[in-house]
Amino acid sequence: MAVVSHTFSPRVGGSERYHRFGARAVSEFANVAVFTSRESLRGAPDPKPDPSFAVEYLPSVRLATEDFVSPIRLWRALRKFDPDLVWGNHPSPTADVGALFALANGRPWIATYHADVGSDRWWKRLYLRAETAFLRKACRVLVTSERYAELLRVRGVPAQRLVVAPPGPYIGDGSPPATNATFDPALPPRFLFVGALDAGHRYKRLDLLLAAIAELRAAGRPVSLDVVGDGELRKEWEARAKHLGLAECVRFRGRLSDDDLAESFAAATALVLPAVTEAEGFGSVAVEAIQYGCPVVTSTRVSVGDRLESAGAGIRFDADRPETLAPVLRRTLDEPGLRERLAQNSRALAPRFAWSEVGPRIAAPIAEILTGRGSPGGRP
Repeated sequence: MAVVSHTFSPRVGGSERYHRFGARAVSEFANVAVFTSRESLRGAPDPKPDPSFAVEYLPSVRLATEDFVSPIRLWRALRKFDPDLVWGNHPSPTADVGALFALANGRPWIATYHADVGSDRWWKRLYLRAETAFLRKACRVLVTSERYAELLRVRGVPAQRLVVAPPGPYIGDGSPPATNATFDPALPPRFLFVGALDAGHRYKRLDLLLAAIAELRAAGRPVSLDVVGDGELRKEWEARAKHLGLAECVRFRGRLSDDDLAESFAAATALVLPAVTEAEGFGSVAVEAIQYGCPVVTSTRVSVGDRLESAGAGIRFDADRPETLAPVLRRTLDEPGLRERLAQNSRALAPRFAWSEVGPRIAAPIAEILTGRGSPGGRP
């Protein structure tokens, strides 16, 4: 099987890790090779080879916030590998080339649709129509939530081809590390944001969270914020925090080790995902937070929030009214017993997202197709 993704490990975004863990699961019954952008290596240490599968980093061009793998080089690499099945990380023009290769060569292909394109620009609307046409031809489309399954059903993707397969926790290479850290209600409240601080992740809307923290501080609440993550916009975010008078109460901690991140989850008042569009395709960091009993605050457009709220493990603010974020954060401070209930329900929900539970959901449709076709092919 060939996995086609515009970025991959050592990048650590949700979609990259979803396909890395998925490739690892599929490698138990098939030979797997990943084809991705050489830009995935930019600014990162040499990646540790995963013994489960091969990775080929191909030349690419960076346009806006996307790395586009050379279509010619990708086509040649796929032809050499000769896969029985192509699995693409969509939406992405790079994954679309993989889909075209599969269609042109009579091979089945599977898509993961992990985030929506949006429709605020004419070219996005045009691309969305083309991408939807591709997805209608896929043998299976994996989505991380029922919300995305319904979205694609409305767009004409056959319901029987949709598979809901959420991610498990990525921290600790899938096995969340233990920590002795605990939440201390006697300490001043400290909220947590985890995400890349680069142009491609502006949609995570750290600006909204900083504004909410400033509002709470202005009202006399001694709240603080830890920002975990790094990127070329870090100095810009630090300057914004300083402009809002938050230099002393907002800590920019950069990238943390898994052990340090585990401590941050365990000690935080709540993890906050302030994105207000479907560009936040799932919100996989929330799955990691609940492993440590950390409540999660999301907007009504972050799909993981649906599952968390229904389980009593998270609360949401109105994405169409971003000013409601501060009042929701205030609820975690003022409503008697709320944070404790959210924490208890988080711990109860966490096992439902263990890789032993969710991994087979990702691998099953792939195994079904490969079994029907016979030999899974060979490595390049």
